Amino acid sequence: MTGEALLDRARALLIRTMTFYRDDPRTSTWLRGRLERLDQPLRIAVSGRVKAGKSTLINALVGTELAPTDAEERTQVTTFYQYGPEPKILVHTPQGTVQNVPVSTLDAGTIRDLQHWRPDEVSRLVIESPTPGLQAITLIETPGVASAAVQETGRSALAQILSEADAVLYLTRYPRQTDLQFLQSVNELHTARSVPISTIVAFSRADETGSGGPDGLQAAERIAEKFRNDPTLRSFAQHLIPVVGLLGQAVTTMTDEDFTALANLARLSQNDLEALLLSADRFVNSKIESIPGPIRQRLFERFGQFGLGRALTLLRSGVTEPKKLRTALLDESGLNSLHETVHQQFVERQDALRARSALLAVDMVLRANPRPGVQQLQGEFERMLANAHEWDELRLLSALDSGQVRFARPLQAEAKRLLGAFGSSPQERLGRDDGALAEEAAAALARWRQQSVNPLHDRVHRDAVRTVLRSCERLVVNQANAPQRPAQPRPSQQQPVQQPAQTGQHQQPAQQQRGRRSSEGQHRSGHHQVVQPQQVQQPRRRRAAHQAPQQAQHPQDPPGAHSRP
Repeated sequence: MTGEALLDRARALLIRTMTFYRDDPRTSTWLRGRLERLDQPLRIAVSGRVKAGKSTLINALVGTELAPTDAEERTQVTTFYQYGPEPKILVHTPQGTVQNVPVSTLDAGTIRDLQHWRPDEVSRLVIESPTPGLQAITLIETPGVASAAVQETGRSALAQILSEADAVLYLTRYPRQTDLQFLQSVNELHTARSVPISTIVAFSRADETGSGGPDGLQAAERIAEKFRNDPTLRSFAQHLIPVVGLLGQAVTTMTDEDFTALANLARLSQNDLEALLLSADRFVNSKIESIPGPIRQRLFERFGQFGLGRALTLLRSGVTEPKKLRTALLDESGLNSLHETVHQQFVERQDALRARSALLAVDMVLRANPRPGVQQLQGEFERMLANAHEWDELRLLSALDSGQVRFARPLQAEAKRLLGAFGSSPQERLGRDDGALAEEAAAALARWRQQSVNPLHDRVHRDAVRTVLRSCERLVVNQANAPQRPAQPRPSQQQPVQQPAQTGQHQQPAQQQRGRRSSEGQHRSGHHQVVQPQQVQQPRRRRAAHQAPQQAQHPQDPPGAHSRP
């Protein structure tokens, strides 16, 4: 079953649940909002501890300085950044009213002032921007975990995140117990624990790890590797990625003036540069006539000490073209790795994530508002959760990509192909497009059955083998039920041509080239957005014929959202 088919089943169950609760306006309205969300761009919540760099990373991901950044944590209001043909700011109040703030451009000061309002005055801000990086996704910036704003609203982290987002990008400067508790609460429901494919942890501000300096990023990677193997963290997140958000934001928004100023600095002597980079005060206040102090101050605020050091080192080593410098610095910042992971884990799997959100909505309603006759819905829900092998495949693919599960190289490549990393069709999973699909499926099944009895595999790898085996079994059944395709004769079996007019009749058709979704073997391109419009199809617009009319874009909280289900 493809992710699309899984989404269709989840949609149908959500509609049946909404129909069952049609006499409860609050519940049915909330479910209708979740149903309409299935046809909207994927929602990714950017959450984390206070001053983890959420706004900075949002700007780096979308490639423009959209989210205002402050020296102190001042964000009190959950803020949606979504695509719109023209700049627009919508203010949602707790009373359900929506105010349109007239703007011609999105000024960071205006957004910052609105974000400072109290939660009892503004429930959320919606910022619409014609930024290409927002065409396929919506980013949701939340107040810092355990911040005064979250405590004041009285809403659990579970209700806050699950009612608004399909996936979570969690930022932390160093994983602590508070972070683990928050992530555990997000994955508290049985549905979430069964489908842990919706969370990426970004080890933000990685350049400040340890004593900082040039070795900060390497130290952050060593710590990240340690936490990737932590059983608590890996139970709800397969990816932990060190990233320097400030450098990523600076590079994706770098102007020609910035590049010129950096190039002028790179022409200074090595001794002068080393003296400048000893501290922020020296860099800004030193008397250098060729680069005025205000320009140096702006560079330091935008790039930071780590970013300036890396940029100047690259310029002095011969990377003197703006495009090449951007590409190299994006790689240094870790933003390229984060881009690729977000694309693979979230964007390419958006149907599975939407199906997950639909089942979470059903789960929350059935738990918060049980009533007589709900057993049939509960049974459908449990059967769907138990039989959704697609989620098992995605979970294992994430583990293979992140290195949590490793097979020998040939098995690793075959496992990813059979799990659908390069496409979900039988031809793409089996790696061939001829009349021998059934034979290849049977051979793959036999190979992985041998792996299932390999005494060298530990429990984690035995579970992984069972997932691949089930994918092979589905392929065998699929081929057994597929219409038989006449086999094309091989060239050695072709009969001699008898008549000139028959020349070419038995030539085999060329194999159809198929796109591969995996990023393996691709060079990092240095794109400045999470998603390019030409790379990702827009979210599918499938609506049931009996679906209710459009409601407000952000419906009220789910029943029972203010108490733990």
